[in-house]
Amino acid sequence: MACALVLAILVSSVLHPLSLTTLADESDNNRDALLCLKSRLSITTWNTTSPDFCTWRGVSCTGQPQLPLVVALDMEAQGLTGEISLCMSNLTSLVRIHLPNNQLSGHLPPEIGRLSGLRYLNLSSNALSGEIPESLSLCSSLDVLALSSNSVGGAIPPLLGTLRNLSSLDLSSNKLSGEIPPLLGSSPALESVSLANNFLEGEIPLFLANCSSLRYLSLQNNSLSGAIPAALFNSSTITEIHVSMNNLSGQIPPFTNFPSKLNYLHLTGNSLTGIVPPSVGNLTRLTGLLIAQNQLQGNIPDLSKLSGLQFLDLSYNNLSGIVPPSIYSLPLLSFLGLANNNLRGTLPSHMGNTLSNINSLIMSNNHFEGDIPASLANASRMEFLYLGNNLLSGVVPSFSSMTNLQVLMLYSNQLEAGDWTFFSSLANCTQLLKVNLGGNKLRGNLPPGSSILGQLSKLVVLSLSRNKFSGEIPPSIGNLNQLTELYLQENELSGSIPTSLAGCQKLVALNLSSNGLNGSINGRMFSKLNQLSWLLDLSHNQFTESIPLEIGSLINLGSLNLSHNKLRGKIPSALGACIRLEALNLDRNLLEGSIPESLTNLKGVKVLDFSQNNLSGTIPEFLETFTSLQYLNMSFNNFEGPVPIGGAFANTSSVFAQGNALLCSNVQVNDLPRCSTSASQRKRKFIVPLLAALSAVVALALILGLVFFGVNLGMGFPCTS
Repeated sequence: MACALVLAILVSSVLHPLSLTTLADESDNNRDALLCLKSRLSITTWNTTSPDFCTWRGVSCTGQPQLPLVVALDMEAQGLTGEISLCMSNLTSLVRIHLPNNQLSGHLPPEIGRLSGLRYLNLSSNALSGEIPESLSLCSSLDVLALSSNSVGGAIPPLLGTLRNLSSLDLSSNKLSGEIPPLLGSSPALESVSLANNFLEGEIPLFLANCSSLRYLSLQNNSLSGAIPAALFNSSTITEIHVSMNNLSGQIPPFTNFPSKLNYLHLTGNSLTGIVPPSVGNLTRLTGLLIAQNQLQGNIPDLSKLSGLQFLDLSYNNLSGIVPPSIYSLPLLSFLGLANNNLRGTLPSHMGNTLSNINSLIMSNNHFEGDIPASLANASRMEFLYLGNNLLSGVVPSFSSMTNLQVLMLYSNQLEAGDWTFFSSLANCTQLLKVNLGGNKLRGNLPPGSSILGQLSKLVVLSLSRNKFSGEIPPSIGNLNQLTELYLQENELSGSIPTSLAGCQKLVALNLSSNGLNGSINGRMFSKLNQLSWLLDLSHNQFTESIPLEIGSLINLGSLNLSHNKLRGKIPSALGACIRLEALNLDRNLLEGSIPESLTNLKGVKVLDFSQNNLSGTIPEFLETFTSLQYLNMSFNNFEGPVPIGGAFANTSSVFAQGNALLCSNVQVNDLPRCSTSASQRKRKFIVPLLAALSAVVALALILGLVFFGVNLGMGFPCTS
């Protein structure tokens, strides 16, 4: 007994120094590994002169104070750069690695699988690439894995689904491909999965749909296909489902497990068919129901029990019928999207009062009729109001209380201006960015308060097109110095274009066509609108004089339409500087002269229309080199000579040259004579005089020969044999 005790003491006295020696070696290894990381990751916050590395910023230790071991690295947004070094795998006691929001690059080293005690790994929002190492599945204690917002590609390692302690997996916003591992969801601890914004394919795995602990699932913006597993919608734990922007098909499964904890359902942007299941109306905890951009049909079910609903989007489907009145009484609703369906009925007169929290009302492209409720003036939180392309009628109401309104879309209805109160009320909407009142029954001169337009200093898009506005364009419109798009076409406006429009120097699109505007086109003003790139359309007006040279300063312009005016003079050579033009329409004017050679620079043009002018000369051969040209109309001018036959001219169905009496063609073109006839005549006119001259020369030679022969005989030269 005594011998055994002595032996135990001896063994203890030997092993204790050995364990202390091992710990000391490991502690030294930790320091060396940290110094290695410092050099590789450009860490500037560590004071390496201090022997106690546990005091270095972001380093946490455990163990004996004399022999510490690193258990955590917390260095979020510290400007770290470079690649994650193998040194990290030497910190074998690491439990937590938290390095998001840096500029780390390169691959995640496979050696990280040596960290068998690692529970938390967050490298999100860096610049990592390569693939996820399969060795991560050896980190059996891993609880949280977050690699989102990198450039990691390849497939998700299949064995990640076998990590029994994994509760949170975030691999979103990468370049992952392939299928979701079938075993993902088999972990009894799994609560949150985010694989959004990748290139994943295949179906949603059944293990994942049946996961009894899952609370949050985000698979949006991938290429997933197949039906939504019914089990996913009948989970007793799930609170949020985000599977939007995929290729999912089939019907939306019914909900049968109540009470459900589901509070957010996002199915937008798939190919789902059938109806919106009525059982959705029993999901009493729902705050968001987003099922837009599918192929759903039928009526909208009763949602009166969803008193906490804040976001409802059923837009871009084939839904029909009348909107259930209860939807207009949901007290917390801030977003209501019903656009692009076949819905009908009237808008309740009280909706502006009952939807007291409404921020976005998106109901365009349906069949709603009747008045716009005056109560909407009480929706003081409204920012986005889309009621365009319906059958709404009556007077446009006041918007004076909508001080936060940013977008107002009432286009393509049958609305009237009344006493123009609505127009004056816009003065309070100082946050307005876009206004579209086009295609209504607004008529008459813009009222004296039209200076209100100039007060909307943030306005970016303004469309008053396709109405019956008359009078002159108000000069105050030039105060809209943020305006990028202005559409006033198809009205009855008169007078000249106000020179104040030069103040709208951010314009990229200007359409004043189909009015009664007159006078000359102010070149100096247009030279200041050199951001015009999409469109300049002044067609179907009464503009006179010549096309100003300054139009050539619009070098980014894509489409120029000056047709159907009374413009005179020549086509300015300066137009050749507009090298981005894809469409040039100068037809139905009084232009004269030839087509300038400078237009050879318009290599990308697709549409050219010079028809019904007084242009002359030959059709330029450089037009044959325009490979993008799809439509060319030179008809009813005074062009002469042969029509080119190469390039776009080879497609006679897209080239029009009739109505030019002196034109001819070497190929069959409607209404043009063949050049071969006139060419033969010219050839005969040349050959006949030539033959006559040759005959005269031959005759003269014969006469001279005979004379010479006779002279020789007369001189009596002897003959020789």
